[in-house]
Amino acid sequence: MSVVAERASSAVEELVLLTNDAMRARRRPGAVVALWAWETAMAVLVAWPASALVRSAYGEHPRGDAPLFNPGGFELTDFLANAAHGIAPVTGVLLVVVLLSAVIGLVPLAGMLVSIAFSTRLLRAPGPRAVAARALRAFRPLALALVLATVLQAVLWGIAFGLGSLTASGLSERAGEARAQQLGFLVTILFALLVAAVGVVHDLARAAIVRFRVRGIQGIRLGLNAFRRAPATTFWSWAWRALAACLPVVMGALVADKIGGRGGLALFALLAIHQLVIAARIALRASWLARALRAVDHAHRVYRAIPSRDASPASDPSAPSPISAA
Repeated sequence: MSVVAERASSAVEELVLLTNDAMRARRRPGAVVALWAWETAMAVLVAWPASALVRSAYGEHPRGDAPLFNPGGFELTDFLANAAHGIAPVTGVLLVVVLLSAVIGLVPLAGMLVSIAFSTRLLRAPGPRAVAARALRAFRPLALALVLATVLQAVLWGIAFGLGSLTASGLSERAGEARAQQLGFLVTILFALLVAAVGVVHDLARAAIVRFRVRGIQGIRLGLNAFRRAPATTFWSWAWRALAACLPVVMGALVADKIGGRGGLALFALLAIHQLVIAARIALRASWLARALRAVDHAHRVYRAIPSRDASPASDPSAPSPISAA
């Protein structure tokens, strides 16, 4: 009985690669919910210092912080001017928290990728222990990819604003100020598309790192190769989800503007709307990452069939395979 139980436990914990078409975010709602919980916790941690600063100024006001939402923004402007001495340290704390959450957040992000790409030999969702083990192993290459992509995007943004400004100032006399500004804006937009393309390749690299269990540089190479094979369709797969993710934000902002600074039931309704916005954006993000997994898997033509339950580990398609990036 102990041998049978041990084999059953091993089958539950051991992960195998899903077929390409089976890598869908909707099949792993638990992983999406886990990432939502992480994002919500980080949002609370980021908002806490700012709320403490507001509470110190308006904590004893009979209407609480409601005056900050008054039309015209006089109270808000007065608060920002008089609380300048406290805003600087709060901004520093927020920056540190955001940076730490971006780095540490690679683990839950990798965990979601693992959950989407793999299953147990019993065709069940991977357990938390197996997901955490693979996610932690992917942390270092994911961190390297994050640093390289962030630096490249920052350089491209600097070039974009610099060339845009030079174009607007250099053509102002010959083409007119209005037309020169339009041309400068066009140059900035073109570089913004390059920044977005770097972000798409970065996500493909993340998917390759988790999918193939490779190092950061090789993951970037595989992600770039997958993007090169179908740049238009891959970029559009990211773009429409990114645009769709903006709609909940706009709708939430409109509702928040209508509700204003009211408390009670309206405040709870606003909280629920904010959480729905976050959940919708994370669901779209998970959908794109699942698409990225399918893209890198399809681009390198690896074995995709799920083995039988009594298959030997040597036939495990999740094991590292020879990959040609040609």
